[in-house]
Amino acid sequence: MCVLFRETVGASRYADRKIVTGTLQEVIDSTEAFLDRYIAVGARIEGWKRVDIPEYSIEVLREAVINAVVHRDYSRRGERVRVFYYPDRVEVHSPGLLLPGITVEQMQRGEVQSKLRNPVLAGLLSTLPGYMEQIGSGIRFMVDETRRLDLPAPQFREMDEVMVTFQKAPALRVPGPRLPYQGETLWEEQEENSPEIVVQDHRAQQVEKRLVQALHYVQEHGFITNGIYRQLTGVTDRTAHRDLERLVERGRLKGNGQRAARKYVLA
Repeated sequence: MCVLFRETVGASRYADRKIVTGTLQEVIDSTEAFLDRYIAVGARIEGWKRVDIPEYSIEVLREAVINAVVHRDYSRRGERVRVFYYPDRVEVHSPGLLLPGITVEQMQRGEVQSKLRNPVLAGLLSTLPGYMEQIGSGIRFMVDETRRLDLPAPQFREMDEVMVTFQKAPALRVPGPRLPYQGETLWEEQEENSPEIVVQDHRAQQVEKRLVQALHYVQEHGFITNGIYRQLTGVTDRTAHRDLERLVERGRLKGNGQRAARKYVLA
């Protein structure tokens, strides 16, 4: 699943989404096409020459997707590889934990030993040009290539899944316009040819601030519960349940368990 967000936390509804299905090759290629559609290219002038500066290396992002598809834990039913495109970063989420003997620190250094969770899939893709020419070197390629292009190094995390984050090229980090939250912003138009003004209800504003807090917490700790959310925000049990379920409806979180012991993780 590929999702484009217009703000950095992803609390609002998505701007674009694509559910990618098909063969392994089609899933990888369609995901690459989705990412390539939104990657901006800036430039700097060196002498008399223009030097292009892409936000991200599409080859590195493609490698991350290939790794996620090949190494995900397919025993976890109902889960999928998810790619989130934010204004300041791209995240690739892969269901499952790291195999024994592999650590986040090793991945960060690009020193991962070759271990295959799904050797049949890896073997299949290795026979197809452009997918896995050198099995086991994907992480090292991502680290080395971002360094070569003077892009921020990929950041790896392991929570209830494996996530790799790519930050936008520093030269292209400029603040964009703040977009309103869909469904919770009131639009009021003046006379024709007058500037459009946005009037946002104070209560809805407070809800959105709480939802951003919840997502920040989940991104940092891997999950959140009704009780934790109440401690963070000071709201009642009923309000906490309604807020967290709103994030479930938006596709940002998924809930596991019944209400009393319900745990929310990234969707």
